[in-house]
Amino acid sequence: MYGKTMVILADILSKVKASATSSANQSLTDNIANGVTTTGSTTDNFLQLVGLVFLLIIILVASYYTTKFVGGIKVNQMKNSNFEVIDSYRISTNKVIQIVKIANKYVVIAIGKDTINYITELDEAEVYIRDMNAGDKLSFKKTLDKLRNMNK
Repeated sequence: MYGKTMVILADILSKVKASATSSANQSLTDNIANGVTTTGSTTDNFLQLVGLVFLLIIILVASYYTTKFVGGIKVNQMKNSNFEVIDSYRISTNKVIQIVKIANKYVVIAIGKDTINYITELDEAEVYIRDMNAGDKLSFKKTLDKLRNMNK
């Protein structure tokens, strides 16, 4: 019974393939004879391009506002934190020494690739804190004007 079933199924499958191939070839021949192309028209391609550009713009706008939202949350967390990095000094590509203010204490730590080591604690009088005023920063326009004047 098993052998006969396989022969019958193979025969049916070969007939289906033959009819599908002949109908596909006939359809392709009819399209070519009638001047119909299957690749799409220029208008369809242009509309697809416009749709993709529009989708790209939507994705970029969404990512901009998402990044701005997440960044705002992180800034608020840092403002209300008991931790503040006072100064950093890079020793090598993956080793840094930092002075960190934790609550009211100043701690020196060494940060490696996989480790953080406590070095010492400093008194407040020993720590020099640089003033980083926001007013001291130049705008992009001022920086660009400065670079233009240097090239003249």
